[in-house]
Amino acid sequence: MDYYEIQKKYRNKRIKTIGSFILRLFILIFVLILGWRIGASDNDLLLQENEKISKDLESIKIDLEQKLISTKMKLKEANLALEAKNIREGSSDYGSQSKKMLSIALARGVSEDKIIQHLRILTNNKVCQNEEVNELPVSTENFVPPNSTLTILGGSLRLKAQGFTKNKTIDKPFFDPSKPLLVTLMFFGGKENIEEKLPIKKEILANQFSINLHIVSSSLRGSVLVKYKVCRS
Repeated sequence: MDYYEIQKKYRNKRIKTIGSFILRLFILIFVLILGWRIGASDNDLLLQENEKISKDLESIKIDLEQKLISTKMKLKEANLALEAKNIREGSSDYGSQSKKMLSIALARGVSEDKIIQHLRILTNNKVCQNEEVNELPVSTENFVPPNSTLTILGGSLRLKAQGFTKNKTIDKPFFDPSKPLLVTLMFFGGKENIEEKLPIKKEILANQFSINLHIVSSSLRGSVLVKYKVCRS
C-alpha cells in the first residue's frame, strides 16, 4: 500500500468519524427538541386542567353562596312567621307591651284606621331624602347661647338642647358631652323631652311621613350636630 492509498484511507476514516459525530449530535438535538415539545404539551394540558378545576371550584363556591343566602332568607321568613304566630296567639311574651299600648289606645278612642296607618309607616319600605345637618348650640344651667332653638322643615320641627357643665363655673359654661343631654322636640303643636347620652336617635311619625333624627357630638365646642332626613312610606 503506497502513501496515497494510506492517506485516502485515513481521510475516509476521518470523514466517517465526523459524519458519525454529526449524526449523533443531530439525534441528540432531535431528542431534546422532542422531549421539550412533549414536556411543553404536558404543561399546557396541566394548565388547562388546573384552569378547568379552578372554574369548577368557583362555580361551586358561587352556587353554595347563593344557596346559603337563600337558606338564610327562608329561615328569616320562617322565624318572622313563627314570631308573628306566637304574638297573635299569645304564646309569647314578646310584644306584650305593644299589645297593652294598643289596647289603651283603642280604649281611649283612637281609631283603628289611624293605628293601622301608623303601623304601616313603621313596617313599609321607605323612600328617604338626602340627609341634612345643622349645628345646635347647647344651653347649660348657667349659660344660654344665642340661637339656642333650631327650626327645621319650614318651622314644622323645633329643637332645644340643654346639657350640664363639668363644674358649675361661669368661666367654663360649655356642656359636658359625656353627660346626658336634655333635648326638647316641639312639633305639630306637641312637645316631647328626651334625656339621653349622645348619640341620640329619634323617629317622629306624621301620617305618610317620618322624620329620622340623629343627634351627635360636634367639633364645635358647646354645640351638637342635628342630622335629619324625611322619609315617605
